[in-house]
Amino acid sequence: MNDFTSLFYMTFHGFPHAWGESGDNPHAVWEDLTLAHFRRHLDGEIPLGIYPMTYDPTNKHVGPRGWVEEGEGKIVRTYPDMRKELWVCSWGCIDIDAQSDAHTGQGTEDEVMEYAFSIHNILQAQSIPSWVERTRSGGAHIWVFADTWCSTTDMRRCLLAAEEMAGVPTDSPFPKSEWLTGPPGNFVRLPYHGKRARVDRQVVVNEQGEPLSLEDFLQEANGNRAKIADIKASALLKTEPKPYTPNPVYKSAPSKMRGALKKEYENGPPAGAYTENQGRGRGRHGWLYSWACLAFRDGHHIEMVLSCLEDLDNRFTQKFWQNGKPRHDQVPQLRNLAMKAQDDVASRTRIYR
Repeated sequence: MNDFTSLFYMTFHGFPHAWGESGDNPHAVWEDLTLAHFRRHLDGEIPLGIYPMTYDPTNKHVGPRGWVEEGEGKIVRTYPDMRKELWVCSWGCIDIDAQSDAHTGQGTEDEVMEYAFSIHNILQAQSIPSWVERTRSGGAHIWVFADTWCSTTDMRRCLLAAEEMAGVPTDSPFPKSEWLTGPPGNFVRLPYHGKRARVDRQVVVNEQGEPLSLEDFLQEANGNRAKIADIKASALLKTEPKPYTPNPVYKSAPSKMRGALKKEYENGPPAGAYTENQGRGRGRHGWLYSWACLAFRDGHHIEMVLSCLEDLDNRFTQKFWQNGKPRHDQVPQLRNLAMKAQDDVASRTRIYR
């Protein structure tokens, strides 16, 4: 038995009735989470993912186990008369992905760590301790641990505010929602798996990039938890999302473009097409992806689609912009998006729904 299993359990506790099997085929396992699950993770027997969102852990309403199950085969779980204010978490996490041949990310491994510590420094300036993990794929997690149950709304907006102030690209914060109709939400893969492929991955690091031992991390994280008052104060700094208003700039479409594809290329997204400041696959990213899918269904070539996506991003969405100008990785990001759309159209896959 690992001497630090109990403290590891206390650090990352979350939704108590399911956990994420976080190997190469991620999925939810519906069984009560126990100390043994954390022990197996640290021993390297099974990689563990934890769901941060917990409904009503103090049993003011129906408790976290009080869901109602409906359906056959694929079960839908909902809380009766769900109250949004009863969704809480004990930790939050910002995810930043590293680019690779097989994966779209926010930057190189070195850039990702620079982004992560920029967010870390923003949080630190607000008296919110955080810890940076270099993930299995070379990306980063920025972890924040609260000193008691924290509103998911406050935690999420605190993390989003730090992202905004740092001005760096990220994938998404966890919790991914402020509330749900039922459990479990999205899980996060935990660090310090006992049989990770590389000892310098899935480990918390300091600003010099040096790994912290499990003991040092657990003692520091539990001795320096964020105060709820500080998280609430930071959450107030989050800019509220605004409905998108199309840019009136007109540009003629290529001669072979027709219908809705042409109309949206020339005039931008219809009013109400999306809300800004949403994560990957939604918001601006989702609209660009949908436009690319429509273009491929109409038979347009990928280079033409990529050229149009760059123009759409510059004129309307500015998804891949930073500090008032296109980011250095705008074209590679749009190419990855276009290739994903092309592959999904070819295979008739439906995603981001």
